[in-house]
Amino acid sequence: MTKRKKLPLWRWDPFLLGVVLVVSLIGALFEQLDAPVLSAVALTVLLTIGAVAAVLLVLPLFVRTMRRDGEGSFALSPDVTLTPAETDDVLPVVDGNRHQGSIEAAIAHGDSPFTAVLVPRSTAWLARDYRVAVDLLAGGRVYRAGYLPREIDQRVDAALAPLAQSGHYVTVPASILNQKRPYQLRVAVGPALVGEPH
Repeated sequence: MTKRKKLPLWRWDPFLLGVVLVVSLIGALFEQLDAPVLSAVALTVLLTIGAVAAVLLVLPLFVRTMRRDGEGSFALSPDVTLTPAETDDVLPVVDGNRHQGSIEAAIAHGDSPFTAVLVPRSTAWLARDYRVAVDLLAGGRVYRAGYLPREIDQRVDAALAPLAQSGHYVTVPASILNQKRPYQLRVAVGPALVGEPH
């Protein structure tokens, strides 16, 4: 089995937040020491580490290329190109139980048949594993519906990630199997996306 690709630790929000908190606690301890030179040097080092972690935590809000799709931050813009994919295999959408409100909003703003945008390099909330998100396209917006199954998402991610870096995203047909909660979805993907297992 292929090892799953993960978000680098230094880009993971809980890690950066933890660094800021730990550095703050250690800084408070050094401030209480009765060694002025040691405390000043240690506080300078700790302040630098904390400032770098805080900048890395906030920078993606202002620098588009550093943004990652964590829990549905993908949005349509003039820089995004959507391309339909050839399809033949039908796959279930997993983890949709966490996105029932979003699916309901897509149903309210769109009509069947639905189209889904596959978003590579996505991460679920507080997770580091790269996943391929399934976002329903409705009313000119996207709504997070879940993810492709883990058994296949790494191969699809490898095919889609290079395209996404240049603003090209793939769309596939999506179907909602029931008309009330809990909603279950399926998407159709093609051989060019799934590829062959390594």
